[in-house]
Order: sequence, then C-alpha cells, then structure tokens
Amino acid sequence: MSSMSSLNIIFPDQLSLRNEALQTASNEDLLLFYEPHDSFYEISHHKHKLVFQISALRHLINTIDHKNVKHEKISKKPTKLIEYLSELYKEVPFSTVNVSRPSDFKTLKDLMYFCQSSNVELNIYDDKNFITSPSDYQYWAKDKKSTTQEFYYRWLRKRNNVLMDDAKPVGGSWNYDKENRQGISKLKSSIPERSKITTDQITLEVMIEVQEIFINSYGDLESFNWAVTHQEAFKVFNDFLDKFLANYGAFQDAINKENAFMFHSLLSPYFNAGLLDPLNCIQIVEKKYQESNELIPLNSVEGFIRQVLGWREFIMGVYWDNMPQYKQQNFWNHKKDLTESWYKGETGIPPLDGAIKESIELGYTHHINRLMIISNLMNLSGIDPNNIHKWFMEMYVDTADWVMVPNVYGMGTFADGGIFSTKPYICGSSYMLRMSNYKKGDWCDVVDGLYWNFIEKNINFFKTNPRLSLMVNALNKINPERKKLITEKAQEFISNNTV
Repeated sequence: MSSMSSLNIIFPDQLSLRNEALQTASNEDLLLFYEPHDSFYEISHHKHKLVFQISALRHLINTIDHKNVKHEKISKKPTKLIEYLSELYKEVPFSTVNVSRPSDFKTLKDLMYFCQSSNVELNIYDDKNFITSPSDYQYWAKDKKSTTQEFYYRWLRKRNNVLMDDAKPVGGSWNYDKENRQGISKLKSSIPERSKITTDQITLEVMIEVQEIFINSYGDLESFNWAVTHQEAFKVFNDFLDKFLANYGAFQDAINKENAFMFHSLLSPYFNAGLLDPLNCIQIVEKKYQESNELIPLNSVEGFIRQVLGWREFIMGVYWDNMPQYKQQNFWNHKKDLTESWYKGETGIPPLDGAIKESIELGYTHHINRLMIISNLMNLSGIDPNNIHKWFMEMYVDTADWVMVPNVYGMGTFADGGIFSTKPYICGSSYMLRMSNYKKGDWCDVVDGLYWNFIEKNINFFKTNPRLSLMVNALNKINPERKKLITEKAQEFISNNTV
C-alpha cells in the first residue's frame, strides 16, 4: 500500500450508504470500520444501543466489496482513537483522513488533533444522516434575534418543498401541534403489536461480546427488538406507516403505563445511525398522505415531518453552533447528583419510576416521559445538568451527543438560559395526570412541592418573564398550610434522592 493512500473512517453511527467516506473510498484507500468509539467506554451506554450500532456496522461490512478493509472491534481494553490512529499511521502512512462529520464534538476535536500533529490532511464530509449541514443552520440564524425551531422548520419546508401547496403550507397551517396533545383517556382504539425482528447469528455474537465487555451498562437484551440492516429498518418504517401513523399525531404526548411505544415511530435510532434516510422517509410519508385521500390525518403527517425535518435538523444545528461551551452552561447553578433510585426506578413517584423502568428495560421511553417527567423532575430537584446529560446518554438506544446536549441543557433543564427555548419546560402533577393513566396519589404532593419550590427559589426570573409571571401570582395564592405540607414533602424527596 502506498504511503499516499487515504484512510476512510466509518464509525458505528455512520452507516448511511450515502456516507461519502464510504462512497469515495478507492481500492488504494484503507477503509476502516471503527467499533470501539471512545464514548462507549467513557459512559455506560445502554446495551441495546451498543448491540444495535455494532451489529448494524458488522452487517454493513458483510455487504462491502473493497480490497482494503480494516475492521477494529470492541474489546475489554481498547486504545483511545488518537492512540489507535497514531499506531496505524506508523504501519501505513496515509496522507489524508476522510470521514463524515462525527456525531459528537470530542471525536471531531480528536481527529483534528491527530491530523494536525501528524501532518495529515483531514477531509470532513457532510453527515448524510441529516438533510442539512451546520452551515445551513448558521446561514439561516445569522440575522435572527432569536432562533426558534418553528421558523427554521418553515424555512426548510419551503427549501425542500415539503408539504407545500405552491408558496403556502398544505392545509393552510404550518403546524398542527395543538391537535397533538390528547391525553391517554381519549384513546378509544387498541394499539397494534410491534413486529418481531429476528435476531441472527451476527447480532447474537455481538450480544455476547457486549455482555462481557460492558458489564456496567443498563439494559435487558431479552427485549432487544431493533433492526440492524437498511432493509430491516425500512420494513419497520413501512410498518409504522401502515399501523401507527394515523394515530401518531393525536397521541404523541400521551403517556400509557401499559405501553411504552404507543403509536411512536421508533425510527430515531435508524436515522441517527444512517439505516434510514430522513428526506426519503419524509417524501414517502407525504406521498402516502396524498394517496390516502385524507384517511391519514394531516396533523399526524405534519407532526411526524416536523419531528424529522424541523426538530431533528434544528437541534443538530444548535449543537454545532454552541459547542464546546454548551456543556458548561448551568443557568440555575444546580450542583446535586443522582442517587441509585434514579437508576432503579425507586424514587416513589409512579410516573417517574415507570418511565425509568421502561428506559432501563427497553432503551426507550418517548419524548414526553423524557422531557416532562424525567428531566423536569431532575431539574426541579436541583440536579447538575452534567449529571442529567450523563444519565440520558446512558439510557437510550437513540442517544448521541448532538441530540442530548441541546435536549438536556436547552429544552430539558433550561441550563443554557434560553439559547433556543423561550421558557423552561416545567410542570406539576396536573399535567402528568392529564396526559397519563397514572392515578392521583400522595406522589402528587411531592411533584407539586418540587414545582412550586423551584418557582419560589427562582422567583425573580419568573417575575420578570411576561410568559411566566402568572405562576408567581398562582404561588402567592396557595393556602399556607398546603404550601407547608408540599414543601416538606419536596424537601424529603430531594434529601432521599439526591446527593
């Protein structure tokens, strides 16, 4: 192999067939499939995520016809990426590293460091797991006083001609979110079963390796049911269209303690790893809507498209626009850490414990459980956002730094002080009761105590925000005896479940 060859790197979450590092690799180039991602060892990622990404990578390798393939596998004692590349460079001096933009800032920084110190050219391709690039977001945001997802989403709708009727949105509105907030009590139809995905030999071998190597990771592999090839992922997508899409919109915020998945698509891991192409899926959903003669409600179609084209692309843009300083944000100055109860689902608050146990078992719970139950209660309890970020990274099959940082420091906790959220996402027990089938109980006093306590503690912030000042008025109207009771219960919860 000549010293002029390139090294083309594929990470476990870069499996798009459109990945240019894969596409442009000539036979003279070394094509490296690199499993032992540094973050796999720095944080105890959920076993479902590890098995899913590694098995998917190995399935992809089996389809690759290339002369110079190198496959670095997970092991108990891996070397760090920088050290690995330095050793490889001694063996095979390559002149260029070609890679798709990694999903986290640290890997990008490490690649830059290695290339600069080794005098190797670094060529970073746009990440084909997305429709846009960070520069698209920067171009859109540069003259904006405030950046909100809704307006980026509209811009992308127009630019990609998605759900558009000439210059107007299909149906006359950009957003049908108000129709997508029905509680579980409104559900009259049954929830279809999810199709079972066969676990093949490759996945079984990966399961054994993950169990041995990542012994501290959470997750029960008995319940593993994720697609690990492009074809399988596409079948899951079609299954969603046929069985779940119609009810997806109306009940996307509802919490059902008997069914974690409800009508959710469960497609985020496949988008995040490159097994599904987001724009292709959006176009298929739009076509399905047009052909259904409005049998599929517009609020479901628009709701799905807004998640993929609006929210996902926006969050990626926000992440790259604000790293690395994003992880230093701590607007409320929270310092506490989580006790074991948050890792076992034993806090004593049933909706919280239910969401935690789902997360541990399935590597999944839907966005309202993540946002309005788990991160809300962590934030109200004064947990340091770095500790919240770590917990979220450890728990889900679809985690990636680009998504978890804005989600936790931005939406989930408002630790960023409002880079893109106009207000903190906090709630008391009434919202949880309205959206779920959990029954009222003593736990409601605890949650309400945490909620009002937080507002009182940060009263100047709430007073000065026109959208939130009503909360201060409501706080002042609480009966003193009631206030004393719920405050004591909240303090007891904090002392039992934080350190």
